[in-house]
Amino acid sequence: MKPIEKKSARDQVIISLRKAIFNGDLKNGEEITQEEIAKILNVSRMPVREAFYALEREGLLLTQQNRRVIVKGVTEEDIKDHYDIRAMLEGEAAAKAARLATDLKDLEEINKEIEKAVQARNTDEYIVANEHFHRTIWKLSNSVRLQSFLDQLWSGLPPHLAEMVTEQMGKAHSEHQDILEAFRNRDEHAARELMMSHIKRSKIDFLKIF
Repeated sequence: MKPIEKKSARDQVIISLRKAIFNGDLKNGEEITQEEIAKILNVSRMPVREAFYALEREGLLLTQQNRRVIVKGVTEEDIKDHYDIRAMLEGEAAAKAARLATDLKDLEEINKEIEKAVQARNTDEYIVANEHFHRTIWKLSNSVRLQSFLDQLWSGLPPHLAEMVTEQMGKAHSEHQDILEAFRNRDEHAARELMMSHIKRSKIDFLKIF
């Protein structure tokens, strides 16, 4: 078992606001204030202010000249850019991992967890194991900077929508199997291409329900 990670108030506000934007609860062009969000989420203004800055960097909020904060939302082009960039970076991470990794035990175990979740049609367990699978590959790439960039991208769009997860679990698991086989063979070219194909297929599935 892994230790439970305690998220800061700032991170919890970011997660709540991001979810509200993606779900459409906060609509494109809608004005929000620190006071309003702090009251709704029952937190002080400081973590809300920090969350606003973070989400503005992600392109989800816009501070206008009169200091009004407007929801920008997500467009189809944003989604395409997100997945295309993620495909390039995760492809590179997979190639590095295939070249450098000498111990695949953790990845093998995570893959078994994913298989169990797919067989049981348990989307909650699949979501956790899937993220663990990807993050383990990032770690195996032995590139702190690459991990940092990918962490930001993973948070930049919701990778797990309920409709999408149910539809793609089987396909994703099969693709994970192929990626893992490339690691076993230390084939960095195959690992890169398979990971990029995996992410780009996710993009197509996401756009179908956007």
